[in-house]
Parts: sequence; structure tokens; C-alpha cells
Amino acid sequence: MKLLTFRPPRARSGHFGVLLAGNRVLDITALTGRKLPATLLECIEDGDAALAAVKSAADEAEAALERSEQLPQAFALDAVTVAPPLRPGKIMAVGRNYADHVAEGVGQAYTRVAGFIKLSSCVVGHGATVRKPAWTETFDYENELAIVIGRTCSDVAPEAAYDSVFGYTIMNDLSCRDVQYAERKEGNICIGKNFPTAAPLGPWIVTKDEIPDPHNLRVVTRINGEVRQDGNTSQQIQKIPAQIAWYSRAGFEPGDVISSGTPAGTATGYKGPGTWYLQHGDRIECEIEKIGMLVNTVSTRKVRA
Repeated sequence: MKLLTFRPPRARSGHFGVLLAGNRVLDITALTGRKLPATLLECIEDGDAALAAVKSAADEAEAALERSEQLPQAFALDAVTVAPPLRPGKIMAVGRNYADHVAEGVGQAYTRVAGFIKLSSCVVGHGATVRKPAWTETFDYENELAIVIGRTCSDVAPEAAYDSVFGYTIMNDLSCRDVQYAERKEGNICIGKNFPTAAPLGPWIVTKDEIPDPHNLRVVTRINGEVRQDGNTSQQIQKIPAQIAWYSRAGFEPGDVISSGTPAGTATGYKGPGTWYLQHGDRIECEIEKIGMLVNTVSTRKVRA
């Protein structure tokens, strides 16, 4: 299933939904008379029983729509506002995890899982405007497979890692390279990866049963329609079980996210004429096979205080 958080027409708050066939969204929050999770995070927290109840409701809705029945709890996808699927408690990001990205000049590959923490306050959803900070001229994109954790756990063994996975989504690890590289020389990466709108996430979470092999997914990024990144998760150096095992030492809770690294094709690695760094008005399309496409537009306009 593809599970999302969205705002129906004229609604002021987010609802929990399921993407149905024909790009229709079933509003799980609006269904009455049955025990269903109220939010996507609650669905993750409540485990297999909650997920089974949501699937049953989705199957019934699909059958009703096939019979051409009116279903007031179903909306066309283009009629709703897609929000971030959830706001993770923490985002653990993996750095230098594709050899071709390392070869772009970002340094040497790590000998184990390593990276940085992305703040949940940076999260925005599909369709949101992302804001290029005024203090950088090296605003870069990174299309990444994001692993959504499904249970409270710590010190997970690699061979049991997938038992802790709820599903997968897309994260665009937006980066200010000049600040990131300056910080790295001092020992930590912080502001170069953490600023308002730095973590577009979505457009939905795909449950793990629909992606039996997360290490065989094409990863494509387009800027204004031009392909910049075109890789595959099979190229990851540190695989998902190793990522989960290492970062679980910090302890995981349901809804936490691991962002698993990006392939070559980032602006920082571009050696041709002009620049690939993001500019005002650029449209970023981050697409991952079996998940979908996360789309955001860049703005340099300041948000009024």
C-alpha cells in the first residue's frame, strides 16, 4: 500500500489516507463505524493489526469504486494537498554511500556506516516550496531512498534488520555545500544540512511488502526536466541491514527514518560549463522506482517573520 498524509479540499488539518487505483485517495480519517488508526504514525505504532484494518478498508473502497458506487471519502489525488507522510522523531542520514558519488569529489568512502543527523523541523512535503538560504550559492539536491522504521528497537542484528522496517519513501537531502564543507573541516556537519525546508519527504510511504528488494530500485533526479542523477540502490556501499544495525545503537522509535545516501549527478560533482547548483524557480523531481516522484520548487524569497 501507499500511505499518505493529505489535506482534503476545504480541510484545515491533515488526514490519513491510502492511494487507490486511478490516483484516488481514500480518507481513512473520515471513515466512521470501524476501528482504524487516525494518523499514519498511529498506523505504524499500532503494528500489523492496524495495517491489516487499513488494507481491508482500502480493498472495500476499491471494490466499491469498481462498481461505480459513490464514495464521499475518496478524492482525486490532484484535488488534495499532499503533506509530509509524517514528521520523524529523528532522521539518520548515511553519507558517501555510492562509489560514483564519492568519485565526484566528496571525499573518500567511509569504511562503515557514517553520516549525520537531519532535524525533523526541516521536513516538508511533496509540492512544497523549498527555500534557498541567502547565505549560500551552492544549494544542492540529493535524491535518497528513505527507510521508515516500524517499531521501537535498539542494537538490531543485521540479519534481523528488515523486521524493523515499515516501508520506504523518498527524501531530498538538500545541502548548502559551502557551509557543509567548512563545517566538515571542523569535525561536524550541522547547518550545511539543517535549515528550513532542507528535507522534502514523500510523497507517501510504500509498505515493505510492495518492495521485497530495496536494493534494486532506479533513482532518477530531474532539474527542470533535465536528468541529473540516474543510479540504482544496488550501487549502495553500505547496505540497508548494515545501516539499520549501526544507527539502531542510538535507539529507534516507530516513524524514525534512515536516509540511505545518493548516487552521482549532484551539482557539487558537475565539472561542465555553468553551474548545476539550484536557483530560484528550479523544479526538482526526485523519482525512485516502485515509490513515485517527490516534486518541489526552489524559491529565494524570504518568509515574512
